[in-house]
Amino acid sequence: MLTANNLGKKYKHTWALEPISLTLDRGMHGLLGPNGAGKSTLMRLFAGLLVPTTGDAMLHGSSVRSGNQVRQQIGYVPQTFQMFPQLTARQWLLHVARLKNIGTKREREAEAERLLRAVQLESKADLPARSYSTGMVKRLGIAQALVGSPQIIIVDEPTAGLDPEERIRLRNVLVELAQSSVVLFSTHVLSDVDMSCRDVIVLGAGKLHYNGKLEGLAEYASGKLWEWEASEHEWRAIAQEQLLTARRTADGIRCRTIADLPPTPYAAAVVPTMEDGYLALISSLTIGTKR
Repeated sequence: MLTANNLGKKYKHTWALEPISLTLDRGMHGLLGPNGAGKSTLMRLFAGLLVPTTGDAMLHGSSVRSGNQVRQQIGYVPQTFQMFPQLTARQWLLHVARLKNIGTKREREAEAERLLRAVQLESKADLPARSYSTGMVKRLGIAQALVGSPQIIIVDEPTAGLDPEERIRLRNVLVELAQSSVVLFSTHVLSDVDMSCRDVIVLGAGKLHYNGKLEGLAEYASGKLWEWEASEHEWRAIAQEQLLTARRTADGIRCRTIADLPPTPYAAAVVPTMEDGYLALISSLTIGTKR
């Protein structure tokens, strides 16, 4: 169980993350928010890489900064994972295992083999990292975070820049890990959260705005999501920034938007998804800021 107790981080006079309190238990937790929302700050605080201004992050009642024994239970994968390009995946994992004081040489070798299988890199295990694709490097980044079987896995934007096949492969690795660990998964790809997470945290401008089930997030767009069929002439008159989607059909252009009132007399209310709820929430925060 990973807990934030009045956890916050301030730089001079600006809060990167205003004090928050929440608890993450076993499973996959999505972390959403626009750029500058405080997501990376929260993840680094949870990983023990930042000293909080207020409160603390706790793992089973102990501060994540209280010592190596606690820190070894946390695996962190930054958005940009770097390693020595001349090393192979096997060599890198053995190196990390030595740094984490994993048993004997035989035990470190067994750990490396286990993780290579877990992230599906066995066939490339003895090739230098400079020959790896972006997806392979990201899978290796997850593998090195898993050395020693940590209870907490924190992953920052793991699917950014990947093709659909690699995204699905990486997402499935995280879902498997979430069966026995706490996985905090930051992303801008909303469909990845919708497909793999049971809970979601939404940050905006350094504040916590939502922490709960996916269905609850969808409620933010309830009664505010509208669809209608527009003619070519009508579509040209619509302010494009107000639309979520505009899809051409045999009869015209199918429009979808979030608004308090129907945008046209023939717009119909539709059932929102988690993605619609997130966009409605973020839109309301933006409007509030402009006011």
